[in-house]
Amino acid sequence: MIFEISFLIVGLMQVIAFFILGTTGFGATVISAPVTNGLFGTAMGVPYGTIVCIPFLYYLAIKDRKNISWKDLAKIVALCAPGIFIGQKLFYSISPQTAKISIGTMICLIAIMNIHKYIIKPLVLNEVEDTEAPDTITRKIFRYGCLILGGIVHGAFTIGGPLITVYTLEAVKDKKKFRNTMTSLWCVLNVWNAFTQYQNGAFTLRLGSALLVAMPLAAIGYFLGMRFLEKINRDQFLRIVYMLLLFIGVNMFLRNVPSDMLKAVLITTSIVFVGYIFIILKKKNTNKEQIKNA
Repeated sequence: MIFEISFLIVGLMQVIAFFILGTTGFGATVISAPVTNGLFGTAMGVPYGTIVCIPFLYYLAIKDRKNISWKDLAKIVALCAPGIFIGQKLFYSISPQTAKISIGTMICLIAIMNIHKYIIKPLVLNEVEDTEAPDTITRKIFRYGCLILGGIVHGAFTIGGPLITVYTLEAVKDKKKFRNTMTSLWCVLNVWNAFTQYQNGAFTLRLGSALLVAMPLAAIGYFLGMRFLEKINRDQFLRIVYMLLLFIGVNMFLRNVPSDMLKAVLITTSIVFVGYIFIILKKKNTNKEQIKNA
């Protein structure tokens, strides 16, 4: 075994990343990727992110197997599997940068719509929706479309997770079943990715040493995240998930948008954001007036 201070720095990052994983069932790799890939490089950072998750994914999948939505897991695997193989074929004909910008934009829009629904409306505007929207044909097409596209994108660039998450959020309403279903899916996908990485010679002594340092720290974050999930309700859970999706989408977009376009994107986004804040404040004042006059 060898030791480098970078092993400890990346390991400490896993406490935060695995707290998120223990709470939501996804996001650990994306949260820690800037630090992991920055210090290790992608050749070691990518397999590191894949392998460090596997023991914890299988622990929860086996321990809490009764709280897995097996029906939805079967649908996810069945609809993603063909897409993964299609994506692997498309890898050489699609620009990774274009794909990441497009997926990042889509994830941001989905997250923002739901942040408005689950955070802005109830907490800022004090508006409460009594019933969940009916499961229409349009919603089903959107849900399954995200799942199929997620499989293709994951096969091509291993970034289909956020789109698969969108499907699972719509299909699995219970917070524990959502987390455990996502966890079980990563059990399948991460083992497949690890096998591919092993064939490509990614497993080295340096990688193994870094993982030995990370595992105890990741365990601390993971079990704290599992405890935290017990203490929050579904609305709070959805707020955390959609904020995490927004972070993932923004991170994916900004890291891939060309530098000559970045300034224009930031200016446009700022204008839209200021306009949105103005509309929300105006709506809030209108709601106050209606309450006073009621």
